[in-house]
Amino acid sequence: MLNDLQLNNILEDFDIAYWKINLLTKEISWSDHFEALVGTPPTEESLFEHFMTNVLHKDYRYDYRVAFENLTLGSENLNQEIRLKLKNDKFRWFECRNLKRKDSNNIETAVLLFVNIHQSKRDQYTIEENFFYYRETAEMTTTGGWYIDITTKSIYWDDVTKKILDCPKDFNPDYDKRLQFYASEHQEQANSIFEKCEKYGIPFKTELKMVTLYGREFWVQATGKPVYNEEQQIIGIRGVLQNIDENKSNELNLQNSLDIIAAQNSRLFNFAHVVSHNLRSHSSNLSLVVQLLNEAKNSQDKIDLIENVEDISVNLDAAISRLNDMVSHQTLLKKERTLVSFKQSLDIVISSASSLINRESAKIIAEFKALKEISYIPEYLESILLNLITNAIRYKQPGRVPVIFIQTYSVNDQNFMEISDNGIGIDLDQYGDKMFGMYKTFHSNPDAKGIGLFITKNQVETMGGSISVTSTVNIGTTFKIKF
Repeated sequence: MLNDLQLNNILEDFDIAYWKINLLTKEISWSDHFEALVGTPPTEESLFEHFMTNVLHKDYRYDYRVAFENLTLGSENLNQEIRLKLKNDKFRWFECRNLKRKDSNNIETAVLLFVNIHQSKRDQYTIEENFFYYRETAEMTTTGGWYIDITTKSIYWDDVTKKILDCPKDFNPDYDKRLQFYASEHQEQANSIFEKCEKYGIPFKTELKMVTLYGREFWVQATGKPVYNEEQQIIGIRGVLQNIDENKSNELNLQNSLDIIAAQNSRLFNFAHVVSHNLRSHSSNLSLVVQLLNEAKNSQDKIDLIENVEDISVNLDAAISRLNDMVSHQTLLKKERTLVSFKQSLDIVISSASSLINRESAKIIAEFKALKEISYIPEYLESILLNLITNAIRYKQPGRVPVIFIQTYSVNDQNFMEISDNGIGIDLDQYGDKMFGMYKTFHSNPDAKGIGLFITKNQVETMGGSISVTSTVNIGTTFKIKF
């Protein structure tokens, strides 16, 4: 049997204070460590009442008194989490539980242990608080989390994701049937982005049309990135999806309106140009005839000039008729383009950049099945590919083989090309508004001139398209070109 000195030494080693309670006399004695924590009690007051009044937090006094009385009556054990006021006037969390034993005189005693659990309690509250804010934020923004375990071929959805897809909370998604939750026209795109992320570590941030469990279609913004183990092997994909159906519908309607307005403005500009060009000569001729009429000396000269007015009138009427035909058929001025093969353009670029590609052992994977060719200026397409591919190789992640994935596809009759890499990425929060500026560089590289992306953007926009970028630092970058 341990004596008081041995018990005190052992418990102090584990930062545990204690009481000894004589269950017959109800007499209490505090350990030195307990007194060191809460301070020395006054001699004229009982230890228990001093503890209840001055040490124990008021929220726990009633329950603790009841539990303590039950303990002294031997009816049940005491095990509670309580807050105690230390001698520095700060409250800390302790777990109070009893340890029964009999002393050498066979007088039954109880030992109450006070274990400091303040740090673990704070950690618990922090986790609960963070989870609360996460859950509330996810609910308010309709943003759900998901995870794909590549090794076990299993999928995890949180409750918000299940709610977005109209699934019950006990629903378990089937890995082999995952594409059923994507609209038919977006299934190939969804399969491609997940496959690229799984095989090559290419992150993604894209907009897709999904389908709920009951067949309702809606738009989401899906973001995903690879999860690596210590050996830099991809073991999973983690991401979020946000319901953007209302915003997307408004965006599509707005874009449609803007496209109509832009087309109308273009037609008006072209029409104004043609009107100015075609009518200028007729108005000049008419002004000249009026001037000659005013200067004519006799009636015959004036009659001859009036015949000229008649000719001008006929020509003017014919010009106006042609302009009317232009408006009716919405004739626009267009650039000269040719049908360009993506594969042939890429072959030319790979050949011209072969030394850089071979030096870095870069892998270039291309998928042109969905869109093999496009009406474009060949030199522009080659220049765009060259700039983006060489950038991806120059700004590779140290220790990681550069992988560039190029894909073309069509969505709603709109053509796209994406060029993704697994390089060092770009901090878009810091540099996003400067991405395509002239002489802008974002990494230390002796070959960086700061004009490549500027030229690329101008070439894309000259052809009537647009270019956007998504990037994650240390994961990779994706450039998306809308033709």
